[in-house]
Amino acid sequence: MKNYNNIIKMFKLVLMLNILVSCNGFSQKSLLPAFKITQANGSVYTAQQVEAGKPLLIVYFSPECDHCQVFMKSFFKSADEFKNTQVLFITYLPLDRLIKFGSEYPLNKYKNIVAGTEGMTFVVRNFYEIKEMPFAVVYNNNGTLVGKYEREIPLDKIIPLIK
Repeated sequence: MKNYNNIIKMFKLVLMLNILVSCNGFSQKSLLPAFKITQANGSVYTAQQVEAGKPLLIVYFSPECDHCQVFMKSFFKSADEFKNTQVLFITYLPLDRLIKFGSEYPLNKYKNIVAGTEGMTFVVRNFYEIKEMPFAVVYNNNGTLVGKYEREIPLDKIIPLIK
């Protein structure tokens, strides 16, 4: 009988540990992926450099994508709305394409904007399970994911989320 009780206690313990591990894994989805992106100047920017306490907009794009070009033109028309938001433009394409992108848009004008390539690591792409571009996620100043968009990114809906 003691063996039976011990087995039941052990089973309950294992079950509770599985539940705790599952919950912990789920909550990790709300955090940022552990990315490292290389900027046009060759410097590396990591997830650890994202400033806590500020809203964050991450845009995953391809400089060659038509929808991405439309979004970028729209974004830079209203870029001043994002002056208190950290903005990360991330691509997977090689650095030369990122440099060309940087020459087409006024990235250097904004201190809060970082653009880089994750190369073929696909850390960001896999973390968010990105299927179409452009893709964007919005985190509020508490670090909570408050918006996720694919292909069509409605800036008029994002701006209130970062205020």
